[in-house]
Amino acid sequence: MIAVIQDVQLFLLFLGGILCFLIFLFSSIVKYQSATRKAALLHIEIVTSLLLFADYFAYTYRGNTSQVGFWMVRISNFLLFALVYVELLGLNKYLRTFVYETKKGGFVRLNLINIISYLGLVSIIISQFTGFVYFIDENNLYQRGPFFFVSFIAPFIIYLLILSVVIQFKKIFPRLIFTSLLMFSILPLVCSIVQGFVYGVSLLNLSIGICAIALFILSLVDQNFFLMQIAFREQATGLPNSYGFIRHVEYLIHEGKVSEYNAFYFDIVRMGLINRRFGGNVGSEILVKYAHILRESMLEEEALGRLGGNFFVAMIKKGNTQSFLDRLQKTDVSISLPNEAGPVTVSISAVAGVYEITPEDKDPEQILNNISMAANIAKNIKHKPYIFLSPELQKEINDVKILQDMIPSCMANREFKPFYQPKVDTTNYTLYGAEALARWEHDGKIIPPNEFIPVLEQNETICEFDFYMLDYVCRDLREWIDTGKQSPIISVNFSRKNLGNPILAEEIFNVVKKYNVPANLVQIEITETLDEYPMEYLKGVVIALKRYGLTTAIDDFGTGSASINLIKEVPFDSLKIDKNFISSVEEKDRKILGHIISMANDVGARAITEGVETEEQLSVLNALGCTKIQGFYFDGPLSKQDFEKRLENPVYKNL
Repeated sequence: MIAVIQDVQLFLLFLGGILCFLIFLFSSIVKYQSATRKAALLHIEIVTSLLLFADYFAYTYRGNTSQVGFWMVRISNFLLFALVYVELLGLNKYLRTFVYETKKGGFVRLNLINIISYLGLVSIIISQFTGFVYFIDENNLYQRGPFFFVSFIAPFIIYLLILSVVIQFKKIFPRLIFTSLLMFSILPLVCSIVQGFVYGVSLLNLSIGICAIALFILSLVDQNFFLMQIAFREQATGLPNSYGFIRHVEYLIHEGKVSEYNAFYFDIVRMGLINRRFGGNVGSEILVKYAHILRESMLEEEALGRLGGNFFVAMIKKGNTQSFLDRLQKTDVSISLPNEAGPVTVSISAVAGVYEITPEDKDPEQILNNISMAANIAKNIKHKPYIFLSPELQKEINDVKILQDMIPSCMANREFKPFYQPKVDTTNYTLYGAEALARWEHDGKIIPPNEFIPVLEQNETICEFDFYMLDYVCRDLREWIDTGKQSPIISVNFSRKNLGNPILAEEIFNVVKKYNVPANLVQIEITETLDEYPMEYLKGVVIALKRYGLTTAIDDFGTGSASINLIKEVPFDSLKIDKNFISSVEEKDRKILGHIISMANDVGARAITEGVETEEQLSVLNALGCTKIQGFYFDGPLSKQDFEKRLENPVYKNL
């Protein structure tokens, strides 16, 4: 019976060695996990393979007194004792690849594992000369030494330490990896105890072989599971991507729970400014931390996903909707910067679209489309921090979609035309310029810009439209010049979205040159607000336009947060004061308005006030030294034909 057991043991040792070696070869040529983790696993597998082969040869040549047997017994016994500690060093290395990611402790025990392993190795080396752990007798037979207990107490302590670390950090291990590590600590732990009382049976080494094979199989299965999951995850945050989010909604629909939730789609506000301030890498770190802060504040059954960039989605219990909206309005993120003494706090806010899901909603992609459209309306049309998708808003979205589909063909048919609103110099009440304002002549009606410009601004169509208007104005200017009319400077509005065009100034000048229009008759107006692009972009465009002989104006001055810096840094020719500054004529408002006009004069920018409608407003402006006026007090936007009449009679009388 004992002989049969010995034969089975030899077979298992040899088979285990072969399997671990094949696993080592397979793992070395196949990429299925991180390089560090792969190196640790390779370490475990090759050392375990050598350990099992060493044990196999130790039993095979046991008692063989030939010259070969003499050396095989000594070498194999040394290896099987020493490689137990080397294998534990590899297992510790594998553990560290997970625990170091947490940065929350466990390092003392991990370092202690290394120390005990190295001490164990030293004890085995010393034993070769002293025989205090084990020795080989004159019959070439292995015998336990007086301190043999060291060879199972040291691994026992190490496996106990490994077990404590695995249990403490069980949440950071994938489920299958946790199972394999638990097995790798408990089974050898038990076998090391039994090994102290059993002679001639390699329980500890066999258990190590079984665990090494199980670790490989379960890690391979886990990696395959991870690869399946990664298709549904966004890499930086680990949150569900659009596919993962849709799959979660499908699950809620299948469980009949989807109507318990509200769906969110939100976009981080001014993320571009954060990236420019801190740099792209820090900006990405802020986004990841922001996502983790939001997720930690949510219920387990709620979901948060990232679609890429600044765009996120969420499924929130209806009772938690308001608290989640509050977090979207302001969430503080702390980051550490190399040149800062302490952490820097960045406040993140978002614009959101919300959809109240009903039991009738069965299409996850439609839910995603709904919240995406609602967020777009909130950001680009309503300019509100959040919007709930109501039937009325749904109709509005549909109307917007209809407009978006119509606009390209209507532009091709030249249904959009410039109307010209005069600018008047009140020193002599004479026309000195005009602003080209877009109007849409469709089905016999004139559609005002507030009904279609926001639609154009939802995508890059506004950039195409701006050049369309410039082309139209230059064509009119060419006609007036050819017919002998004395045309003033005509200003054309350009959306700030154009600032992303690196050759914007050149393309504008090419349109002017196409119609052989004097460059000094065209002025480009750009809105003060600069959300998308930094001031340097605007400054570069303005300087380039001046080189081409075109003048520039800053529109809606005073409505943005960087007004002073703009007129200080950017050499505009004209500064158009927003009409809100003259809506009230109280003393305080007069002082503010006066300072703006003086400031414009000091930097050489002609101040123009728009939206002037009353005699009282005109008197205040004249008293403050602003003599360039645009508004209904003189004229509203005029059609081309009516403006041509004004060109023939440029002086305003009897007002």
